[in-house]
Amino acid sequence: MLRRALSRQSRTRQLWASDSSLVEACLEEHPLETVFLRSEIRQGALRQGSLLGVERGGERRLRGVLMHGPLVVPWAPDPRDLDALARALRPHLPWIQLMVGPQDQVTRLQEQLASQLPPVRTLRAEQPHYALDFGSVVPTPSDPPPIRRARTDELKKLVEAGAAMHLEEVGFDPMTVDPSGYRERVLALIRRGRLYVWMEGDRVAFKAECSSVTPEAVQLQGVWTDPELRRQGRASLAMATLCNMLLAETEWVTLFVNDFNDTAIRVYERTGFKRIGSMRTVLF
Repeated sequence: MLRRALSRQSRTRQLWASDSSLVEACLEEHPLETVFLRSEIRQGALRQGSLLGVERGGERRLRGVLMHGPLVVPWAPDPRDLDALARALRPHLPWIQLMVGPQDQVTRLQEQLASQLPPVRTLRAEQPHYALDFGSVVPTPSDPPPIRRARTDELKKLVEAGAAMHLEEVGFDPMTVDPSGYRERVLALIRRGRLYVWMEGDRVAFKAECSSVTPEAVQLQGVWTDPELRRQGRASLAMATLCNMLLAETEWVTLFVNDFNDTAIRVYERTGFKRIGSMRTVLF
């Protein structure tokens, strides 16, 4: 009896490149919910030793995966497996700055680790999670705006736009916290072809970032329209154009949004996005 009980317990371990097939099998059944993790794995996260996995005795499969470091991202639908990952995460908590993931999972991690987590600076407790595909996206506008990939010579303008968006949505300016690090992050997005813009002269009218890219799905973030150009229909035109562009290369486009941002939600739903769940973001 004791042996059978022990074999059903969740056990955690560090994951490495040799575990790639097990990790993929764990995540592939939920490609929209795990797009960020799958994208990071494609970028080398397993080689960097930044992933923990949970399994149960006697099984040749992973039950959950968690990315750790300054950014913590969980995927473990069973609370027992998530609790095991929470215990394994404790030694890594001194470096945590941000926790993002499915609302129920991030909430449980917070509860399990409450005594060791730093003070919360910003909490987005429930962020509607959306997805669309070719079956739901509205057609490309008949006169589409000039959405394209950003260029490196536009870095200064895009850093300014991104910082303004961050200040508006999160409450602080990244250029006052880590200006060189923030510039490098924006530059990396440009060089990887993951930052899309609509320029009007030398002005950023609209921008959006592909934070995660897999063959099955792309996750958007950093969607922003210049405040002086809002309420003129630009965001709806831009989103319809961009999503059709992205769907030529992937099956789904996903994003999540602050629940109080009614204007953005209306734009996304007009574009064809359907709600698939809720996310939670905690900034420490």
